[in-house]
Amino acid sequence: MSAGVRPLRFDTHEALLQATSWEDTFNEEELDEARDALPHASREALHGFVLRQRACRRSLGLLADFYRVNPCRMARVHLLAASAVTLGRFWGVSEPFARLGAAVMPVDETGLPRTPRWTAYANACAEGLPMEVRDERWIEAHMVDVARGRELGHEAAFIEEARAHEREPLWRLLVQHVEMTLGARFFDQHALAGAVPGESAIAHGLALSVVRLTSAGWVLLRHYAWATLRALCLPRWHRVPGLVGERRAAWLLLASFLTAWTAAGVYRRGVKALHRGQRTRPSDAWSLLASAMGPEVSRVDERVIRFYANPGAWNVRASVTFSSCVARMFAWVATRLSGQGLFEHGARTFPGRFRTFRRADGSMHFVRELYCDGALRSFDSDFVLRGDELHEVFVEHGLDLALDVSVLEDGGIRLRGGTLRWHGLVLPPVGRGVEFRILPSKEDPRRVDIIGTFRWSTSSRAPLGCIRYEAWLPDEAQWSAPS
Repeated sequence: MSAGVRPLRFDTHEALLQATSWEDTFNEEELDEARDALPHASREALHGFVLRQRACRRSLGLLADFYRVNPCRMARVHLLAASAVTLGRFWGVSEPFARLGAAVMPVDETGLPRTPRWTAYANACAEGLPMEVRDERWIEAHMVDVARGRELGHEAAFIEEARAHEREPLWRLLVQHVEMTLGARFFDQHALAGAVPGESAIAHGLALSVVRLTSAGWVLLRHYAWATLRALCLPRWHRVPGLVGERRAAWLLLASFLTAWTAAGVYRRGVKALHRGQRTRPSDAWSLLASAMGPEVSRVDERVIRFYANPGAWNVRASVTFSSCVARMFAWVATRLSGQGLFEHGARTFPGRFRTFRRADGSMHFVRELYCDGALRSFDSDFVLRGDELHEVFVEHGLDLALDVSVLEDGGIRLRGGTLRWHGLVLPPVGRGVEFRILPSKEDPRRVDIIGTFRWSTSSRAPLGCIRYEAWLPDEAQWSAPS
């Protein structure tokens, strides 16, 4: 087991006694349930079923408590699957399946985050970061858990055990559940290796799971529906302190089923991320300014050159101000219609991040994200060179803005908007009111300040809006200008 990972123990009676207050007895309700699931099983096998099912009920309670404090969209999907498994008695049926389920628990037997990645997820929730960021951290932590469970052989052991029970109806349902969930996850390893975004891998798995459920999973869905109805009307589980009751498990399943549709947002984000290109490393670099400016680049400060070589390597925070209520209303409408931009106003700064991706043609896809009171505001565009002219292209909206690049006296640069095209059609000169100044900070030798303004036209005196970024390199980043 890797350092920092605390497994959820469930396979020994002693471990269960440490985590709960039940007596060392097996009541008739539990044994009857075991006999229904495992007819003709030995006494030891029935006792094993009871212990594993108790552990499953406890893990569901821990999961529900953790996600109640630390919610995200993918958490609802996880809770839906966990409550279905609990009502289906699947942990009790198969020990390898129970081990695989325990391996993907985000918490240990005390309810604390089980790995550093789950701690990072919980921290994102505690800090009130946007739901999209929480989903990303959930996906990263969950994918690592699934990979670790497979490395430990839990999935292989389950498949081997399932072959010996392939004629039994309950085992066929259990195999079908694994095929609908873990069996639909083809790109986890590619995501962990950085070849595809984690959201894209999860999006593919979600889509495949839905297709399989709606095409061949009706028997499994009927099993879950019947178990839920029976739990609500005729609960049979013996009440034990610390364990989820059957009726509560059913309500958790129904509540999760009604809210799991929000994971469609993760799917859409994953599909969008797949078309951004490959995520770059902090050491990757583009020679954008040198190609666009030629010999003039020698007058540009080293920090500015380094920034445009790869903005994704920099930390960032920003603030935005508008000159009037009308300007702010215009920004609100533009943000809602386009899905990009922000309208939050004031002197306070918002944390955020820059992310860069490499397109198949080598161009830079640049994403600017700000965390504004729990909402994610973004600007999503490509920076491409056409000849010796720099262009910012908003692919989703078909917009292409030519940028004029010039050097400022202090070693900074000015990017001024030029011709704006929509699907090749030249638009009125609105883009000429866009201007960004990228300046080396006088206060911090590792920081650049970016001031963006928008005017209706170049003749306007006061800008309608102004956004100010502060970008700085992390302390561990190596300081060197790109060649």
